[in-house]
Amino acid sequence: MTHLRAPHGALLLSLVLAPLAGLPEPTSAQEPEDSVVVQIPPLTVEVLRWPLAGARTPFAVAGLEIDESPLPTNGAFLADVLRALPGLEIQNRHNFAVGERLSVRGFGARAQFGVRGLRAILDGIPATLPDGQTTLDHVDPAALARVELLRGPGSAWYGNGAGGVLLLETRAPEPGRRIDARVLVGELGRRELTARASDGGSRAGDPGTTLGVTRIDWDGFRSNPVDGGTYGGAERTVLTATHRRTLGDGELRISAVGLDLDAENPGSLPLDSIDDPDRSAWGFNVRQRTGKTVRQGQVGASWRGAFTGSLGAEVAVWGVARELRNPIPGTVVEVDRTGGGARLGVDGRMGSAAWAAGVEVELQSDDRRNFDNDDGRNGPLELDQTERVRGVALFARTGTSLGPADLQAAIRWDAVRFKADDRFVSPSNPDDSGARTLDALSPSLGVRLPVGSFDIFASVGSFLETPTTTELVNRPDGGGGFNPDLEPTRGWTGELGVRGSAGNRIGWELVAFNTELRDELVPFEVPSDPGRSYFRNVGESRHRGIEAAVRAVLSDELSLRSAYTRVDARFQDGLGPDVDGNRIPGRSPARFETRADWSRSAFAASLDLTWSDAVPVDDEGTTEAPSWFRVDARLGLTPVALSSASFAPWVEVGNITDADYIGSVTVNAFGGRYFEPAPGRTLSVGVSIGLEPGRSLNDSRQGPRRSGAR
Repeated sequence: MTHLRAPHGALLLSLVLAPLAGLPEPTSAQEPEDSVVVQIPPLTVEVLRWPLAGARTPFAVAGLEIDESPLPTNGAFLADVLRALPGLEIQNRHNFAVGERLSVRGFGARAQFGVRGLRAILDGIPATLPDGQTTLDHVDPAALARVELLRGPGSAWYGNGAGGVLLLETRAPEPGRRIDARVLVGELGRRELTARASDGGSRAGDPGTTLGVTRIDWDGFRSNPVDGGTYGGAERTVLTATHRRTLGDGELRISAVGLDLDAENPGSLPLDSIDDPDRSAWGFNVRQRTGKTVRQGQVGASWRGAFTGSLGAEVAVWGVARELRNPIPGTVVEVDRTGGGARLGVDGRMGSAAWAAGVEVELQSDDRRNFDNDDGRNGPLELDQTERVRGVALFARTGTSLGPADLQAAIRWDAVRFKADDRFVSPSNPDDSGARTLDALSPSLGVRLPVGSFDIFASVGSFLETPTTTELVNRPDGGGGFNPDLEPTRGWTGELGVRGSAGNRIGWELVAFNTELRDELVPFEVPSDPGRSYFRNVGESRHRGIEAAVRAVLSDELSLRSAYTRVDARFQDGLGPDVDGNRIPGRSPARFETRADWSRSAFAASLDLTWSDAVPVDDEGTTEAPSWFRVDARLGLTPVALSSASFAPWVEVGNITDADYIGSVTVNAFGGRYFEPAPGRTLSVGVSIGLEPGRSLNDSRQGPRRSGAR
């Protein structure tokens, strides 16, 4: 197994020489009269819940316009879409049953499935539940148009989450009618079909509707050690619908998502098994038929606009229903979940100051039953209870200018109540019903000061991150109800950054951050129940690091972006002399990503380079997943117009160098089963087809519009 460890100096040099990542707009500069003016598109920050030019925010925010890429985006994994965002690390398990591990500034590394420590919002609907648990199974990467990532103190505006906020927006309908389809086939039994219809009316401002579906079939690459073939395949169908229209003096947006997922979980491996050329699944997982089946639907509506006089308002309501069957080693988990919420906010101006305030209420109800895992079938009942979570929040913020400086301050109060009703009661099994309320006041303050051709910004804030119901219910003693010993993570974080530009073509940002935590949550396993994660608090810990990002539009043919993130996350006090001072496992201490997009005449190409430092996998610091370097490339034709239709074929090669590397890790796994290998070199081919009814051949001479099924 070949591993590559790149020196940090070489990476920083590459960052300087190959300027590359999504950032705010530069200031204008003089261009010679005979030159072609090429500039970075401006970024308007929406994640702060009031429109603000990206260069004026006092917080670390990165934006990504996915449609800027000249080739279609992958519909399977977010890791293929969210490239080179500073502060963000995605460990792609290539395992649909547990999902990708998203980590921001070291937060989220504890997640054995789903996402922790990061709040996500899709088209105005929270993908994060009131207990802090985020699932992204229902996000269709092929439907995304833009992404914003807010890191650090600014995320206190959103409450229960320490690392940041990920804002995901799908494509809005454009004027006219359009139908798009995309087909992709590749190795590892990969088959993707995306279809999307859009009607945006006859002119800008008309009501618009989009309907889309993406179907993915994946055989996987982990060999089945029990009966041959593969284990780790998946079938996923995602339906999306959005409708936007003017209502009064604002915009009404309605969105809905449906998910049908059936996936196998091949499990993690010990170190002595990762060089197996067949990348076998873990035999115990195969015999226990581990995996996940999910049916989920959610709908939401939001309105934002002028309310009365000088006041603006935002109103949003949403609901979600989810059915989960999750066989894991030793246990079959079945959860029927319902949830929803509402948010009301008002904003206005008082002199030179802008302000906003509001209230948010979220509800979650989980009907949970755990059974003994009898080779994938439901064995004897082990747990039967209803878990309810209610989150209530009040928030306010203000922003103003003091001379050349911009200031923003926010405060939020959260109260999250957990209640368990234990139905699995007998003379030998006492009633473990109970309730807990966790609350916190989270202030944040940020300031931005322009100095010449660049801006200096700084911010500080505190936060609360509660354990999720899944973490609270997993008790090592086997009891029901919630773990009474598990406490929320509390702490504060600060950042200092500088951002600027070089003419109209290059924008850059450099941020240093420090976070002090109390009672950080870390997973562990026990010998009597291997493969199942339990959680504990670890006293005091610290996350500090730097984020560097650059983006360049070098010409109308070539654009580049890159990001380098370094995180030094360590236990400080609470786990004993053998652990205190060690790196917190699950997060790469350093990561570098670069994407280059090129198009010329009828051709287009993109190149992705990713380097990850070695990842510690256990609290004691005895083992780590080796560092790795990966190259991915795509090449295709830009859309070719034929009357009212257009088509564009492309080919993509993943992991060009066929590197052996660990895609993700399982923290503190029993028996040393820390490692989830990634696939080798893969080849895929695809074609996208677009149809615009009523568009004439003469219209096509102006060039086809960008495909909505990208």
